[in-house]
Amino acid sequence: MFKKIINTFGTKFLGAVLNFAIAAVISQAVGDVGKGEQALMLTTITFILIFSEIVSGSSIVYLAPKHDFSKLVLPSYLWSILVGLVSAAVIPLFYHDMSAFIVLNVGVLSIFASLSGVNTSILIGRERVPAANYVNLWQPVAILITLCICYFCFDMLNITAYIIALYVAYGGSWLLGGILLHKDFKNFRFFSFSEYKNVLKDLFKYGFLNQTGHFVQFFNLRLSYYLLNTYVDVGSTGVFSNAVSLAEAVWIISRSIALVQYARIANSGDGDYARKLTLDLAKICFLLSLVAMVLLACFPVAFFTWFFGPEFGAIPSIIRILVPGTLLYSIFLIIGHYYSGIGKYQMNTFAAICGLLFTFVCGYTLIPTYGIYGASITTTCAYASNAVFMAVFFWKRCHLTLRDCAISFRDCKNYYLISKEYLQKRFSNNLKTNQ
Repeated sequence: MFKKIINTFGTKFLGAVLNFAIAAVISQAVGDVGKGEQALMLTTITFILIFSEIVSGSSIVYLAPKHDFSKLVLPSYLWSILVGLVSAAVIPLFYHDMSAFIVLNVGVLSIFASLSGVNTSILIGRERVPAANYVNLWQPVAILITLCICYFCFDMLNITAYIIALYVAYGGSWLLGGILLHKDFKNFRFFSFSEYKNVLKDLFKYGFLNQTGHFVQFFNLRLSYYLLNTYVDVGSTGVFSNAVSLAEAVWIISRSIALVQYARIANSGDGDYARKLTLDLAKICFLLSLVAMVLLACFPVAFFTWFFGPEFGAIPSIIRILVPGTLLYSIFLIIGHYYSGIGKYQMNTFAAICGLLFTFVCGYTLIPTYGIYGASITTTCAYASNAVFMAVFFWKRCHLTLRDCAISFRDCKNYYLISKEYLQKRFSNNLKTNQ
């Protein structure tokens, strides 16, 4: 498991570095307004994926060990296509400012993104985590290369360049995932509807529970983008989106660990093991996230204006406001994946609803008055409330004490020894391979 966590962290860390490079390239090429347009477009695709993933989302991780590949992939693919097409027709009814060209591409891109997600979820469900990581890593690599070609070779300084980059990224990752699952696709076969019935029931049951939480969580984490765009301007949305991306990059640690944790718990029937594993991983994540967040908060204004451009000088102040909520949310990610791993997706939904209350109250009162800093306070309150809610219920479920949750010197020593032993083995194996 430790090997898979390291692999996941490595690929996610590299992905984050590439995403920062993407943000820098977009910010430098088209400024805060262009970055705001890109952030709103990507956020809209993410919103559509919430509905796609009712059937084709992470619930497949839980169901992949339990059902035949052919019975999972066909309904997931068909649902992804249906949701993407319906979205392209529905978006103009709610978002009048988005052009027909962008709306059409958003719908099609959401289909490719969802199909790619189906493939990676199946890989994760079978504990082929490194393979899934490489598929996901393709996306930022493809976006960065394509954007550089469009911006600097063809002088295409508009949203079209980003749309082209997303087609290369999502389409390529879908094809790559298909190649990694080629044996399964080769043996694909159709079943009668009655045989699909139980699978469909499970897909909708677990998917709906899981995505209800994601639906609420989306507004928790991204409603501020739309409120900033409405009450301030699209440039502020661009600045805020870069600051949030930097702060949320700390979650690479928790998400890397949680991805492996989720697959391990979903494939294990031992409740005591799952609870102990979750507590230990939550402690590790908090420690590592604390170090990362302190380092990030120490970067000066000059670095961000150099990296992103002169319009982005407010980023350090935003990050410092986000620090408490970001740290607490790193714990939420671990506990949330524990509940997902045992099939209790509704807990994530309840936690998200708790956070959404703070988002609405703070968002509609603070953002119109304080702008980008009001959005920062709103976001950190939403993060923190999610984590506190989930931690309280996990505490009661496991009958924990303060001593259980405290990070002792013995814990730190054990984490260090485990890491040291793993790295020594890797170094030794590499030496043998080279010899």
